[in-house]
Amino acid sequence: MTRLLYFSLIVSSSAFGQYQSDTSTFRIFLSPESCQTEPKHEHVYEEEIDEQRGVRIITANGIPQHKTGAFPNQGNPNTIQPHKVTYEIPLHPTPADDFISAQGIRMGVLFSGVELDPFTGEFFRGSGGTNYKWNITTLTSTVDLGLDCNNGHVQPNGKYHYHGTPSAYLDEIQADGSEMIKVGYAADGYPIYYKWGYNESGEITAYESGYRLKEGERPGDGKAAPDGEYDGTYFQDYEYVEGTSELDPCNGRFGKTLESDNEYYYVITDNFPSTPICFKGGPSEDFKNGPLTVVGMNGRQNTSGPPPRMPRGGDRPDPKELMKMMDTNGDGKIERSEARGPLQNDFDRVDQNKDGFLTLEELKPPGR
Repeated sequence: MTRLLYFSLIVSSSAFGQYQSDTSTFRIFLSPESCQTEPKHEHVYEEEIDEQRGVRIITANGIPQHKTGAFPNQGNPNTIQPHKVTYEIPLHPTPADDFISAQGIRMGVLFSGVELDPFTGEFFRGSGGTNYKWNITTLTSTVDLGLDCNNGHVQPNGKYHYHGTPSAYLDEIQADGSEMIKVGYAADGYPIYYKWGYNESGEITAYESGYRLKEGERPGDGKAAPDGEYDGTYFQDYEYVEGTSELDPCNGRFGKTLESDNEYYYVITDNFPSTPICFKGGPSEDFKNGPLTVVGMNGRQNTSGPPPRMPRGGDRPDPKELMKMMDTNGDGKIERSEARGPLQNDFDRVDQNKDGFLTLEELKPPGR
């Protein structure tokens, strides 16, 4: 059995109910009832077709029509605000020579007007500094990033976005498994569906990804890189295992859809990674946050530049934004009582001189 890429999966989950694996830290919320907050801003989602240029033009503002969780919350100190964005994606997408990692790129936008953003701006940080090769997953119980029932939360600029199955949205459109449900478009132009699709016999079936947790322990020392068992805290704890799923490493497949007898489409699954983490085709520039990483089927990566240290689409704020949000007494430092979200858990590690305060210099990643 060939193992591909440098990520992997967990165990499957049942429909609509919170799932927590007993053997990993994978966590996904599948109970729409836990979202009780009505949007305070007007929802925008519009599409325009430009046949001459061969593009689909989508305008959205990140404000859903469905309910969300309460923001700010303990793990996410941000408030949902509208951000009107216009995207141009290929009307007739074509496959690239190889899969393209979605790290540093927003995956796509759903008809709810909300983006899919699979990766985070959170990385391993030890006494040896921040290691950007180990990206913390959002769908993990080890770090509280304030996710709501849509497996979504809010960036420091106020943009609400999904990291996994958008439960309240699916409940709103009555996705019940009786038919394929098209929910949006990826940045490369291919359609996105929720987990149900036609199998080879023409029957509707629920698909799961082919990712699995790696076996054994991480190779790090706990200082410069993480140690301990592969438990799902990092994307690098997973790997795609060929032959375990009809979905490829990008959570996609060719098959019958609502609009074609055979086309490529992505699937949002209820198991890791839930939101697709790579592209079949070349993504639109309108979704990019950093350089492209091409992930070959042999697991090697070819990058058009250094890995993004802090993708703009990620979830960790700029150090100055952190200081502005949390320095409530205005003394230019963050006290332990002022720290919120993931910084609460990382306080002692970030506090390099152990004086009980975090300065702007301590908040900056190494090399900045």
